[in-house]
This record gives sequence, C-alpha cells and structure tokens, in this order.
Amino acid sequence: MPKDGMSVVRFSSFAPVTEMILQSLPAEKDKEDQKAPAIKNFDQLRQRLNSQARFLILDLEFFQDQQKHRNGVAQIAGKMFETQNSFNYYLYAQNMSAERQLAFLRQYDLRLSEVNGYEVRQIFNRIFHFIVVERPDYIVSWDNGTDFESLNYEANRLKIRKEDRPWRTIQSLDLEKLVAKEVWKSKSGISLGKDVSFIASSPG
Repeated sequence: MPKDGMSVVRFSSFAPVTEMILQSLPAEKDKEDQKAPAIKNFDQLRQRLNSQARFLILDLEFFQDQQKHRNGVAQIAGKMFETQNSFNYYLYAQNMSAERQLAFLRQYDLRLSEVNGYEVRQIFNRIFHFIVVERPDYIVSWDNGTDFESLNYEANRLKIRKEDRPWRTIQSLDLEKLVAKEVWKSKSGISLGKDVSFIASSPG
C-alpha cells in the first residue's frame, strides 16, 4: 500500500480501463438532440403516428413581394398533432404593397405604430419558444421545400444562426412528396387542388 494510504487498483484485463476511458469522454451528442428517423413510406408513417413521436403540422401562406419578385411569408400557423396546442400568426412586412399593408391594418383594426408585434422577428421568437416547449420530433408540411426556402430567406435576413432554426434541426416530413411517391409512383409532386380532388372523387 502506498504511503498516502490509497490502495493500488490492478486490472486483470483492458476491459475496465476501456470502460473508464469511454465514461470519461464527453458524449458526442445527447440522444434527445438527435433527429428522429426519416419517414419514407406510409407504413413508417403509420408506425410513427402510433408511437410516442410528436408531430408539428406547419402551414404557410404567402404574399407577392413586388420589389424582390418573390413570395414573402404572410401567415404562419402550426398545430401539434392530436392536441389543441397551436399558433397562428399573421406577418406584416414593409415590402408588402401599399394596398396589402392597408388591407392588413384594416383587417386587424391596427394603427401603423402597433404592427411591430406582427413582424417576422417577433413571430419567429414566439414560434421558437412554442417549439422549445412542445419538443416535436417531426415538422410536417405540404411542399416543405417552398416553406423552408421562405423561412430560410427570412432567417438569413434576420441573421439567425442555422443551428437555431428548428426546421433545420428537427426531422421534416414532406406530405406532398410522400403522397406522390406512394400514390403516383412516377410523380415527384402533386397539386392539392387537382390531384387530391381526383382521389376524393375516385371510387373505392
């Protein structure tokens, strides 16, 4: 026994040493921070819906930005699947046409000085807080390529870090691509107005 009174630990194999080293290393990534598995077909979707997975259903509406010749986000709504927890925000943008701005103020009975709470940065902060509280495993939308492109455009403009954007860190599920793949094997996308109405009217 050494002078300090501490006993010597002798290992009969390298296994205990390896275990101690691994335990002392920081975890690469907390399991809760990892993305949920991707959903590639209806069977996987059914399995996940019957599991404890949490789904945030996302829906965006747009306005035509005449200055930049692109769509801007006019409304963003979300709802947790099988719960009443939801959000629904209308956005006021300086690059809306004058007619659109006036219609917005009239619709919500607001003065121009009151629209700060309807700007993109304020709305994003509220939605990010909602997501932190609800902790969804999946973000579900129809044609999320269009939705996420618009959200990333606004996030870039606001200088929001990529790792702080939930639609980049949470597993996404594009219902348009999934339905197109499972129903029309050769299609990459479908139209809600045309193709879905065809499904509803088809026999069987």
